[in-house]
Amino acid sequence: MKKFRGILSLLLAVFLVFGQIGQISAAQDARMQAGANGRVQLVLEFDDIREAEWAAGYITKMQSKKVLHGFEDGTFRPNQPVTRVEAIVTAVRLMGLESEAKAVSTDTKLHFKDADQLDKRFSWAKGYVIVALEHGLFDASEDKIIPEKPASRVWVSSLLVKALGLQDEALRQMTKIPDFKDAKAIPAGAVGYVNVAVEQGIVSGYPDGTFKPNKNVTRAEMAALLDRTNDGLLENQGAVSVSGTVKAIQFTADAADSADASVNGQITIETAKKELLSYGISSALPVKHDKKFFPAKQIAVNDKVKLIVKDGKVLEAELLAEKEAVKNEDAKTDIKPSPEQPAGAIVEFEFEAELAGKHEIKLEYKQKREQRKPR
Repeated sequence: MKKFRGILSLLLAVFLVFGQIGQISAAQDARMQAGANGRVQLVLEFDDIREAEWAAGYITKMQSKKVLHGFEDGTFRPNQPVTRVEAIVTAVRLMGLESEAKAVSTDTKLHFKDADQLDKRFSWAKGYVIVALEHGLFDASEDKIIPEKPASRVWVSSLLVKALGLQDEALRQMTKIPDFKDAKAIPAGAVGYVNVAVEQGIVSGYPDGTFKPNKNVTRAEMAALLDRTNDGLLENQGAVSVSGTVKAIQFTADAADSADASVNGQITIETAKKELLSYGISSALPVKHDKKFFPAKQIAVNDKVKLIVKDGKVLEAELLAEKEAVKNEDAKTDIKPSPEQPAGAIVEFEFEAELAGKHEIKLEYKQKREQRKPR
């Protein structure tokens, strides 16, 4: 791998996710460095990313979407179990309901038997729990939050299926026995949720044919499960995929280059059908390209791009090679998997890391569909 010079730094504004306020800092850096293709690449680094390199792509994408972040000591702790309250917070954020959660009064009373524990130890998460209740992310029979309890695979599967709004489908599949050797270990009331989670490609079994419903989900695994839920949520929210050639792109001169920057620019593309489409876009939106990411402000006229858009705003973007551009321009403008790419297949980001300095790791990824990590 070629080494690059002329490293630049860019501090990205970050948000608190995964844990208590005192544990997680908004000071984790994502820096930029010069790339071989002339575009400045985003470099995300955690001191312990090598502990779960298989999940680096999922973690990167979920951080760029402000769904999760690392700890103040520069670690992500990928193999640490995710707690129930942490899982709830990330699910609410993935659903785009963080503003709603932050607006909830902390004086709101909850009818859980252990509501006092939430107030004493996890008061920062109370708004998220209330929003989760209001959007049906809890079972009707749950009388406790048990916020600090590690979240199990079956519990997280149910949570994410509910986040997708597929409760009715799960109820219809309650009598369908999952095709796992340990299916009897899956609680009867969760069988339908596991079936739907498998159908949606959120989870699958282990190589030995088991599901291990009671196994704790790690932070790295949670990042992967959230990423696999993301496409379904975008589709439910009315997002569509469009591809074409960039005809114009511009940003305001005083735009802030931060991960949470509001829309401060406009991009116009021409589709294969010669339609001109314009959307709002953030200059700091991470754009996937050639195993790397770069900020959207470096998109150039005549670039071939694929955009995920909703309500006139670009939510995700990818720079395409010529052959990819042709393939995408001929495809339907939605984000459902094609028949050749079934929903149950795994979308995987494989990273390649190079140690470029004492505290600097350069990451490269590629996307592929294969079964390599139990979900």
